Amino acid sequence: MSDLTRPAPRHGLSLTYLGLELKRAGTRIITLFFCAAMPIGFYLLFGSMQGWDETAGRGNVNAVMLIFMAFYGAAMTASTEALTIAYERPQGWNRALRLTPLRPWAYIGMKTLAALIAALASVVLLLVAALLWGRAQMPVWMWLAGIGIAMLGAVTFGAIGQTITLLLKPDVSTGLIIPIILVSCFLSGVVAIPLSGSVFEVVQKVVPLGGLVNLTLSLFGPEATLSDAGGLAPGDWRIWANIIGWIILGVVGSAWAWSRDTKRQ
Repeated sequence: MSDLTRPAPRHGLSLTYLGLELKRAGTRIITLFFCAAMPIGFYLLFGSMQGWDETAGRGNVNAVMLIFMAFYGAAMTASTEALTIAYERPQGWNRALRLTPLRPWAYIGMKTLAALIAALASVVLLLVAALLWGRAQMPVWMWLAGIGIAMLGAVTFGAIGQTITLLLKPDVSTGLIIPIILVSCFLSGVVAIPLSGSVFEVVQKVVPLGGLVNLTLSLFGPEATLSDAGGLAPGDWRIWANIIGWIILGVVGSAWAWSRDTKRQ
């Protein structure tokens, strides 16, 4: 009898699969450049307006907008990476993966990690542009905190984007994700439109990105407010309930959607 035993199948994260995802992401240079260029353009446009150099707590208004644009760009990049699922499904790629030991959570983890790396690249480009421009004023730790906040936005919309692309037909999902981000930016206060009122105050704390807006403002201090947004402490449960809640909803939803996605579109 042979002493050889069959190795246990690997169901978890695969560096090989991650490398494949990153290699494929590198072929979408134009798309990723567009995702990085948009927040830079918006930041330079809004940041050059009169009054954006005014003090806002630990920094200035320009710095607040910089972090807003960082997690907007990260969310846009991560959701764009999630759209690749919409093109993979008609080709039967997901069905082929089911023939491997890869588990749903590992598949979602690899997709999310690849989206995070792409999102991090867009955030770094934005921060470099801001440093060269020199208008954003805030402590060094706030620059690092801005990267962390942006990555939370990338995780959130990376998972939400995966759920949508796995549940809906490709032509529907591709036209739905970007409007969801834009509406979230509008209702959460990212675009700095002066919405006010008790209804907005409730909606702002519930929609995706709302928690990130309030977390950003809380780190700048109580003096940094945006309409009815702001005024919360960094540890306020409403901030983290929004952030963690949307991340969990997106991750669980995408894993469930992948496990039931058995039909060729």
